[in-house]
Amino acid sequence: MAVYTHVSSEDLSLFLKNYEIGELIEFEGISEGVENTNYKLKTEKGSFILTIYEDRVEKKDIPFFLEYMFYLSSNDIKCPLPLRNNNNLFSEIIGKPASILTFLDGASTLSVTEKQAYQLGLILGKIHNISTSLEIKRKNPMGLEIFPQLIKNSTSTAETFSKYLSKDMLEEYNRIKSNWPKDLPKGIIHADLFPDNILFHEGQISGVIDFSFSCNDFLSYDLSICINAWCFKDGEFDISLSRNLLKGYQKERKLSNDEMEKLPILCSGSALRFLLTRLVDWRVSNDNAMVTPKNPNEFIKILDFHKDINNPKEYGI
Repeated sequence: MAVYTHVSSEDLSLFLKNYEIGELIEFEGISEGVENTNYKLKTEKGSFILTIYEDRVEKKDIPFFLEYMFYLSSNDIKCPLPLRNNNNLFSEIIGKPASILTFLDGASTLSVTEKQAYQLGLILGKIHNISTSLEIKRKNPMGLEIFPQLIKNSTSTAETFSKYLSKDMLEEYNRIKSNWPKDLPKGIIHADLFPDNILFHEGQISGVIDFSFSCNDFLSYDLSICINAWCFKDGEFDISLSRNLLKGYQKERKLSNDEMEKLPILCSGSALRFLLTRLVDWRVSNDNAMVTPKNPNEFIKILDFHKDINNPKEYGI
């Protein structure tokens, strides 16, 4: 979540006439995240989220995200649901596609605990179990084939962090590519399940949000993203968090031997993916945007950590 597109109360009031949620009372931008523009709205009928889909999201992909959220909700996964506007699940505000979503109570964690990591594993395993039967398709827009272009685009920024970072990333990309699995269980994955995309309320997960990177890919790749996002503190690996995440996940969905064997290279791949996009976002400056780019430094350390892991037991399996 972030704010790139600024809207006025007049823009919003006109937009909301298409929805049965009453008059606008107040609204505020949400600065977390880096992908789309989000506002929290308060109307006569409660609180809602306005999501404005920015340029990196193709309009043709929006129905995929929305259908996925409806499917998860129908299977007892708490996530925001789009409201209909004359039977349309999204429309436009100031020339950009946008949706009104239900608001979920809760807040993201600022310091991950073992209990939270375990809960994350449980809900991720459940999501993966139910998602394999949903027959909608979206190619991963951040798949391995885009990494060389991202490396090229981030070269100048990488040099401000380390003189040899671009060279190291290219070498790591070649290692990852040559060892990347070809045949692991696939399904729809969230692909961006960082702590700011999980809400907690009264000690329990109350919502899964922000599906704008969701796509079809290896299920265990999604798990590797969570290991990188939840089990490192300032770039230092916390095996107790990883052990609890994996324990929760395997209570819902058992990993195959192949998935466990390939977990180190999947972790390297997802670490490189987020390092590259953080470097690219760090380079791009938009003074009018209300967004906090995430520092790449943490993922430089995380990527380096995975190079020396050959046995998945080192993740706490």
